[in-house]
Amino acid sequence: MNPQRRVMGLTLLFAFFFTVVSCKLIWIQLVKQESYRAEAIRSHTRGEPVAAQRGSILDVSGRVLAQSMPWIEVRLDGKILAQEPKELPLLASILGVSAEWLKGQADPENRYQKIAEGISVETEAKLRANKIRSIRFERKTVRNYPNGSETSQILGYVNLQEITPAGMERPFALEVGEAGVEKSMDRYLRGVAGERRIIHDAIRREIPYFRLSDRPARDGYHVVLTVDQGIQHVVEREADSLVEKYQPENLQIVVMRPATGEILAMTSRPTFDPNQRKSFEAWAIKDRPLSDTYEPGSTFKIVTVAAGLNEKVVDLKSTFFCENGEMFYGGASLKDHEAFGLLTLREVVAKSSNIGMAKLAIQLGEEKVYEYARLFGFGQKTQRGEGILPGEEGGLLRPTKRWSKLSITRIPMGYEIAATNLQMALAYAAIANGGKRMEPRIIKAVVDRDNRVVLQFLPKVVCQAVQPEAAAQMVEALRGVVSDAGTAEGAQVPGYEVAGKTGTARKVVGGEYAVGKYRSSVIGFLPAEKPEFLVSILVDDPKGKVYYGGLVAGPAFKNIATQVAEQLHLNRGASVVARRSAL
Repeated sequence: MNPQRRVMGLTLLFAFFFTVVSCKLIWIQLVKQESYRAEAIRSHTRGEPVAAQRGSILDVSGRVLAQSMPWIEVRLDGKILAQEPKELPLLASILGVSAEWLKGQADPENRYQKIAEGISVETEAKLRANKIRSIRFERKTVRNYPNGSETSQILGYVNLQEITPAGMERPFALEVGEAGVEKSMDRYLRGVAGERRIIHDAIRREIPYFRLSDRPARDGYHVVLTVDQGIQHVVEREADSLVEKYQPENLQIVVMRPATGEILAMTSRPTFDPNQRKSFEAWAIKDRPLSDTYEPGSTFKIVTVAAGLNEKVVDLKSTFFCENGEMFYGGASLKDHEAFGLLTLREVVAKSSNIGMAKLAIQLGEEKVYEYARLFGFGQKTQRGEGILPGEEGGLLRPTKRWSKLSITRIPMGYEIAATNLQMALAYAAIANGGKRMEPRIIKAVVDRDNRVVLQFLPKVVCQAVQPEAAAQMVEALRGVVSDAGTAEGAQVPGYEVAGKTGTARKVVGGEYAVGKYRSSVIGFLPAEKPEFLVSILVDDPKGKVYYGGLVAGPAFKNIATQVAEQLHLNRGASVVARRSAL
């Protein structure tokens, strides 16, 4: 071949080669630069999540009701232990287990067996100080409820969920609220997970300089409740006493401030211990005062009386002939528990006359009875917006077009209607609060780790159910119930004027009113002239010969109210003195 052509061919070949290489470099540097950069970062970077600590739930005085505690597990590497047998007796001694048991846990083929959990900080320090190579630690958190089952249905519980954030290799355990305040305030309690970015070189050595790019976790906020743990403890003890004495199907107790709607204590039976996650039953988690509905019976009578007083159709001196114990209306019989003759409205309330109440309702008319039942919050949920407890039911209040001929005589005495204990408590709270119906509050505030308020929940007025004058007359009538002449004699609290009402409603079983099954209740507040707190007690199907609300729930009301008044430092005797002066 001609040497000149050979040189030319080689020159063209080299030119082509360098052209291809140049084009490839241009493609890499200009077109694919970002994708290759990202790939390089991925190959030299790994992300590890930094879990946020869940916030605590506190009572109104800052006492801890729920908190997340560190939980340390110790895992044994059987392969390393086989190489370092001298560590066996030392490890067994520190953990307080036998060397034989520990040796049985060591499996070189199945490494990292859990050999201890929940160890103390002191034990962890000893293990680390001895530099035992055959173990490793796993740090977790566990939700702790210091008071066990007390307040459990308000607080709820948490479950652990394994979550792997986008861009990270390793998952982490996140505590997620599943019921109660833990669920409703989960977004505030859980915090925001952080991220640790680990940058390493070609041989997987970490480059410490890049630790500055870590994003710290933001721990969860604390949630402060309106609940007072001291009052809650009183209520829980009384609930246990009622269960022991009457063996009811269930019972419910609510304590609240009428002026603000703040719930100071609330419980029901059966209950559960949120610390024993594996043992409690789903039906025990229910917050029954807001999830269970029932026919309230005579405690509902305040609606009709307040309506009559507000409409000025009657006053407390108005009289009703109670037909000597039995009245026929709409082709059916309506009876009183005693044969009453002529009674004033004040006496109708005090003696809980069904006939007197039915006659007042007929005088008002269906539309007015329905209107005031709605104003007092029946047939609708009591909670709105944020900071509510989950699982509330709205109850049942049928529109008048669905009433029967008998409804005008049955609904005013608390039948053909379904309500929750919380609805009943709020209706009485409206009477105690000058006719203003408040929205219930269980959350007081959300605060950060430095106790700075992040979110505050203030009292909210829902409506003016009745005018203050009518409410004052209603309070006066309810004083007569909690007296020697009323049905709630056992609910009297020494040193205080109490206003309230009892209820004894037949229980529906299988669509029919069951023989010998009742729901017994008492709702009352004190001091009557300026109410500071209200107690609502419902005992579902008390066993034994005693079933009237005043006899079953009345003494429990007295016990709770006496102790709550002491805890709130109310002035004993001032109420009675003021009452006597007025008379």
